[in-house]
Amino acid sequence: GGSGEEAVWIFCCGQWQDCLCAGRVRWGNKDKWKIVDPKPGEKEQQVKCNIDKLGDPFPGDDGKHCQCEVTPGTPFFNSVNPGLLSSTTAKLVTSCDQFKEGANDGDVGAVQWEAMEAFCSPTWPETEAGSKAKAGPRAFSVELMQSLMRSWVDNRFVDVHSRYFGESGWVNRAFVNYYAGPPTGKHAAMTEQLIRSVHEFSKEPIIVFHFGVATPEWWTKAKYPRLVLLHSSPMPANAGRSFNFNKMRAMLLSKAKVGIQLDSDQFVAPGVDAMFKVTEREITKDYAMPILPAHFLDRTPRDTGKYWERFCPKDKCKWQTARWGHAHPTWTYWALPWLSRWLRRNFRDETLPVREGGSMAALRIIDVPEDEDLLNVGTWEERGTK
Repeated sequence: GGSGEEAVWIFCCGQWQDCLCAGRVRWGNKDKWKIVDPKPGEKEQQVKCNIDKLGDPFPGDDGKHCQCEVTPGTPFFNSVNPGLLSSTTAKLVTSCDQFKEGANDGDVGAVQWEAMEAFCSPTWPETEAGSKAKAGPRAFSVELMQSLMRSWVDNRFVDVHSRYFGESGWVNRAFVNYYAGPPTGKHAAMTEQLIRSVHEFSKEPIIVFHFGVATPEWWTKAKYPRLVLLHSSPMPANAGRSFNFNKMRAMLLSKAKVGIQLDSDQFVAPGVDAMFKVTEREITKDYAMPILPAHFLDRTPRDTGKYWERFCPKDKCKWQTARWGHAHPTWTYWALPWLSRWLRRNFRDETLPVREGGSMAALRIIDVPEDEDLLNVGTWEERGTK
């Protein structure tokens, strides 16, 4: 060990993902683990964490995951996501306390706190809105939701963050991405091409939210002077929620007044900055919802999804207000409460009640499996037309 401190086990990845670790890996949950040692002479190992490769140390358990043993003071430990450690010296840039303190900072601060209160405040369920929003059996605790609202700026990018966010703590315009995966893996490589394209074809910054273990050490502010790299905790392995709901977390925590969300398998092209201007024009206090690009596929009730029953009773889509949208929203800060309502309904396992005299069937929100489905459902439910 680098500093003589005791090694600690940290979350590395869920089932069917890869764990890159500079040390031992263990696979299982609670008190049932299988240990995987690095090959002799190798400092790092990449382990495929699934029952096919590693067997099943805990049959019937749906929270199986890999953990990585890290030693404080080592280079690998210093590259680890602060959200996985019990303590860190990294600079905290979002938290429930900060959002609450910012509630008086003009429209942006007030709207942001309106969006965050349900995740942050233990007394929110007693408010008028909270009393109507009944939590279900698979709801996250308020303590877990509070922890998921924290993010830290990567030590290498503190100066870039300060340059764009300044005293106010807000950036005017930004692209926002989220990813996880080993530094030498496919997702990190795709994310880097997206970052490159923003530096090539845009004048605006890109905020990358990292929900994994470690990021590529070659990402530096000299190489990418408009990259703001932030870290946030992954959702627990037993949460039973798609990784892609981290997209909505990233948007809520980005503190971008005007944002364009991009996945790692995308890149931007010349002229992209024109999108910020039209987004600002279209998403206002009076139309306070994100706008999804029209999808090249048009999903219909012929496709799977429990939500069709609500919006297209008997295959008549009279409650679907827009065609199927692609999960790459543009938004302004006015849309933050909308984003928070729909992520909250997932995190708290809420059910939408029957509407329109029984024509719209009830819908349990965790039955909406992915971010794209939920962004469409939210748009239709609130009668979005853009």
